[in-house]
Amino acid sequence: MKNTHIEKIIIDDTSLDYELKVPVIELMRLLEIATFNHADKMGFDHDTMLKENNAFWVVSKMKMAISGDIHSQDKVTIKTWTHTPGMLRFNRNCILKVKNKIKVKAAAEWCCLDYETRKPRKGSSIKYPDLEMVEKKELNMPYSNLKLDVNDTDYVYTKIVRTTDIDVNNHTNNLKYNYIAFDALTIDELKSINIKEYEIYFVNESKYEDEIKVYKKKLKDCYYIEGKIEDKTIFRVIIKYRKK
Repeated sequence: MKNTHIEKIIIDDTSLDYELKVPVIELMRLLEIATFNHADKMGFDHDTMLKENNAFWVVSKMKMAISGDIHSQDKVTIKTWTHTPGMLRFNRNCILKVKNKIKVKAAAEWCCLDYETRKPRKGSSIKYPDLEMVEKKELNMPYSNLKLDVNDTDYVYTKIVRTTDIDVNNHTNNLKYNYIAFDALTIDELKSINIKEYEIYFVNESKYEDEIKVYKKKLKDCYYIEGKIEDKTIFRVIIKYRKK
């Protein structure tokens, strides 16, 4: 089986933000659609993983490089593929094109968690299909792995995890953390920048009714956002930008 998947999507107005373009949070959703459909095609969907391996997938980190805006009625083509499995890490690449021009390059690192223990499983412990691997990396940018100390002066707001935030694995859906992160920014802050790169790190689980304190630091060319429950980091986000 060839280890690539192509998804074609026509953007409608429901995918747009207040500036009539597709925001980062929606780009993440579009890439996830392609990723999940690819997993279904490979026989690595949630139900199959649970039934055959008593395990499920989680994304541990993701990075996007954005080179142009996407608008209503744009015909988007997303291509995605995975690399040869590592001991604990499974890497995936995506590119998103409009009219054959690349608008987004993305890389993600996934891991497989045991359903009972919630601990990572080795790649050798799960049934992996016989695939023709594609090792090419479109996004040749290393993760920054930026970690900053945050304190009360950086506090923005508290997010209480609600019913609609919970996914099939009974923890906060990874897409929801993008909303939580961007809600730490004001509209004026977002209107004054063009986002070049976006990184998100999923560090620990959060669950229903957890209270996540959200902190923000503004640096010269990026925003650093972190969500914490007491002293435990739940997620980290780095938004690199250029000023308009």
